[in-house]
Amino acid sequence: NNTRELSEALKRRCLFLHIDYPQLDREKEIVLNKVDGIEDNLAEQVARVVRSIRQIELKKSPSVSETLDWARTLVLLGIDNIDIETAKESLHILLKYQSDIEKVRKELSIEG
Repeated sequence: NNTRELSEALKRRCLFLHIDYPQLDREKEIVLNKVDGIEDNLAEQVARVVRSIRQIELKKSPSVSETLDWARTLVLLGIDNIDIETAKESLHILLKYQSDIEKVRKELSIEG
């Protein structure tokens, strides 16, 4: 489901509110409060990786909900440290478009 542009008539009847992504410390706090069994170090890494992914121009950046899904998955897999390979292999949890996954994998390869 892609989004489409709203008509001018509809826009005139709407109020727009832009809610930005949380700051790094706030997102870490959200992860710690919402993901059972996650360690502080992993929550910090999750927040940092997601923040860096959001800096890349994507069709759809990861939401807080997708961040929580990723963190829960990492905990269930017993991962306590995110390395580049772990990030690359689990991007499908964070990103919804194959083109975004490929773009981020490429960026991670450059950084690594």
